[in-house]
Amino acid sequence: MYKVAMIGAGNVAWHLAPALEQCGHLVTTVYSRRLHHAEALCSRLYEARAVDSLDFSAVPADLFVLSVSDDALPQVIDRLILPEHPLTVVHTSGSRPLEILRVLEVPHGVFYPLQTFSKNKEVDWRRLPICVEGNTPQVEERLMQLARAVSGRVYQINSERRRYLHVAAVFACNFTNHMLALAEDLCEQYELDFEILHPLLAETFEKALRVGARQAQTGPAARGDVELIEQHLHLLSQDPDKQRIYRLLSESILNYQG
Repeated sequence: MYKVAMIGAGNVAWHLAPALEQCGHLVTTVYSRRLHHAEALCSRLYEARAVDSLDFSAVPADLFVLSVSDDALPQVIDRLILPEHPLTVVHTSGSRPLEILRVLEVPHGVFYPLQTFSKNKEVDWRRLPICVEGNTPQVEERLMQLARAVSGRVYQINSERRRYLHVAAVFACNFTNHMLALAEDLCEQYELDFEILHPLLAETFEKALRVGARQAQTGPAARGDVELIEQHLHLLSQDPDKQRIYRLLSESILNYQG
């Protein structure tokens, strides 16, 4: 059983800390620079204590999970004071390398759950991929065992490959969501109910996952319908940003589909 110090109380920590406890580990401490955020997460745990100091020299923990934003991670590492007893430190970032933890001079690794998290939506951890890396084979194996207790989808992925996985996730998740936001804007602008598109969206994602996105591609660009593309670009002439995105994506599909 690990005694866990959770450093960060954001969306990832909000779900990961209870998941670790459900697997038999004990979260002893939750840090946030905003103490009330740490207290809110502690209310979901058995007996964790909320703190707003990064002095962990007296904290009873042997696994320190750094679950803070990518921008904040270097500053947190720089200010972190660890206890003298044996311990392991991991971060949960998709884009930061394993190497960033070397300065701590303790066993370290990466424990990256690949998902978009929201505090108000529960997570099915058994289906959620966790990407693991350790600074030694022994650390990596321990983290793999921990990840397998949490999830049914565990992957050993080094820092270089994980960076590209994170880029792919931005395309698949963040950019896709932005396209939906633009579609919502258009529907709102022309007094159309966005729910009309819901069945189309459901079929699009189901088909892409079933046969592969390249095979599932449809639409005017996929079939080379340049005349219809020009009509759509004309309709977007009063919205240069959407017009530019439409043109760029259409050209990308035309080139990609060959």
